[in-house]
Amino acid sequence: MTKTHLMTNRRQVMVGGLSAALIAGCSPRSSWSSSEADVVVIGGGMAGVAAALSLEEQGVKVQIVEADSQLGGRCYTLRTQDGAFDCGATTIGPNYGSVLYHANRADVPFIAPNSKDKFSYHINGQFVHPDAWQSSPANLLVGGERAILPEQLEFPTVMQHNKIEDIHKWNADELLAFDVPLGQYLRKNGVSEEALRLIDLTSNTMGLDQTSALFQMREFAGIAPPKAGDKVREVYDAAGGPPGFYNVKGGMLTLIERIAANLKSEPILNDAVSGIDVEKDAATVTLASGKTIRAKGVICTVPYSAMSSIAITPSPSGPKKAALQNSLYTLTTHVFFIPNEPYWEKDGHPAGLVSDDIVERVMANHDEDGKVAWLDVWINGTAAAQLDKMGEKEIVKFVQKRLGELRPSMQGALSPVGAYSWGRNPYVRGNKHVMRPGEVQAIAPWMATPIMDRLRFAGEHTRSTQAGLEAAAASGMREAAAYMDLFA
Repeated sequence: MTKTHLMTNRRQVMVGGLSAALIAGCSPRSSWSSSEADVVVIGGGMAGVAAALSLEEQGVKVQIVEADSQLGGRCYTLRTQDGAFDCGATTIGPNYGSVLYHANRADVPFIAPNSKDKFSYHINGQFVHPDAWQSSPANLLVGGERAILPEQLEFPTVMQHNKIEDIHKWNADELLAFDVPLGQYLRKNGVSEEALRLIDLTSNTMGLDQTSALFQMREFAGIAPPKAGDKVREVYDAAGGPPGFYNVKGGMLTLIERIAANLKSEPILNDAVSGIDVEKDAATVTLASGKTIRAKGVICTVPYSAMSSIAITPSPSGPKKAALQNSLYTLTTHVFFIPNEPYWEKDGHPAGLVSDDIVERVMANHDEDGKVAWLDVWINGTAAAQLDKMGEKEIVKFVQKRLGELRPSMQGALSPVGAYSWGRNPYVRGNKHVMRPGEVQAIAPWMATPIMDRLRFAGEHTRSTQAGLEAAAASGMREAAAYMDLFA
């Protein structure tokens, strides 16, 4: 099973530069049948690379094992002759101390974040300009909700009813009463059914009733703590934007490539872990190729959504088993286009689009000159699950056709670049961990719990208060420090 790169053949190109060098230089060592290391790090994303570098700085012998053909994890950039298109993490913020520590040491080339065109709307069967939204018959919101644009509903609505005052005490006993379905919680607080429906379109979850209200309170409080007089904002505006926010030149995959170039050890690529045997004084990692690596400890950064293919001995039990086997991840599929004519000038609407159709959101990204240069059709949750049932070429054709039906000016105006599905990636199976109702109490305390101390877990799914890419980097450094305290 291979990672799904939904690419049109005309535009597919080889990954170049440092990525190609890493792939060529890090192919699995066929001469190995057994090897030893101080620590095996499973997974070569931000968490794994941060853990490995932190350990190597302390003189520890580390072996990264990555099932995919390249490092990066959920930092993935679709590279084509038309440019680099980020599918995973896109922004580095000023509070991303762990990421910035490694990025600055690796001379990662930062650039200002690209701006986006405003959204127009296709809601309740009508095409609406944002200036007309508040009074439009398509706007079925209630009371003060009517003045809020659809993509801006989630952040202020959740924050208005956010009960977390201290992010470091987000799962305190007195807050567990809010570990209930987000939709139910907001409904109880007077949020209209139409607002819930529109929030569901833009929420990075598998649905509001599949998401713990307390979990989402923590996510948003971690992005931007509540402030008196805070203006209505779309959640991604709260998370990113100048000053102090950056993109990476060449795409976010460049971040991992540059940082990983500082590794002393050569990663093993294209060889998935099939088993981890944990003993009192050591651990053995078995790879799909049959190779084994004996080590003092293991740091596993594999998303729990993809852990089913790894046999752990002794078998986990209780809440840890539940965390490993049942964790929920949001599905996301991206489809990219280049506009070959300014369709927005034809209909007089902004180039972006939010719809209550399966295509959900079209992010119209500006280039350095402020012109709309590329479109990222961003599809989450159950809509992504529906698309992922289609063949690769079908998805691109379907989305292009559907956009033309929703917005006739787009017909013949879009040139496909490619697409990417996080749900189809067998090594991730989703782009973000989300806690279901009840899981803050049932499994949150065990997400990062080690097994016999020797098998430790890192990755954004083990986060406490950090957000995004910082959560991954900080978790890897956390587990590296724990190893040093216990075994060095």
